[in-house]
Amino acid sequence: MWAIYLVGIVVLADFLSGLVHWWEDAYAHPDMPFMQQVAHNNLMHHHKPRDFLRKSWWQSSADLLAVGAVILVLAWWGDWLNIWVVLFVAVAVNANQIHKWAHQNRQEKPWLVSKLQDWWILQTPREHARHHSGEKNSHYCAITNVLNPILERLHFWVGLETIIAKTTGIQRRKDGDYLASLQAKAKS
Repeated sequence: MWAIYLVGIVVLADFLSGLVHWWEDAYAHPDMPFMQQVAHNNLMHHHKPRDFLRKSWWQSSADLLAVGAVILVLAWWGDWLNIWVVLFVAVAVNANQIHKWAHQNRQEKPWLVSKLQDWWILQTPREHARHHSGEKNSHYCAITNVLNPILERLHFWVGLETIIAKTTGIQRRKDGDYLASLQAKAKS
């Protein structure tokens, strides 16, 4: 039974981190209050995918750590803190690090991480590369290889964007517009 919980917790962390990743890719914009840096970093990551490897764990995970701490405090306060909540927070807080490992070659990452990728426990570089190809509008879950094929077959992200567009009129962000404005600023 514990194995089912373990897999479920990791898949839940993968899905929720993928949902945040999707939102950043689809709707975060550098003009949004409080989101300027997140949106800028996200756009630049699609333009130069390996640049974020220069960031330390702290630089790429501090926001996730803060959210994880809030979850742990609320769980403790609500008397539902247990090993599964701790596991969820541990996996979710490291989502960006796992994402970074998917951008590294074997020589750049710890041996154990490469083995976990070989065994398909952590997302492989090949699976994550699907997110960085074409329109960059798919394969948002960056922790495992499990969810992306399922969600893509279901057209989950496209469906979610369609519902948002039809109900609110808000359209998906166009990355090219922002990158072109950055290039124009750099030339002037």
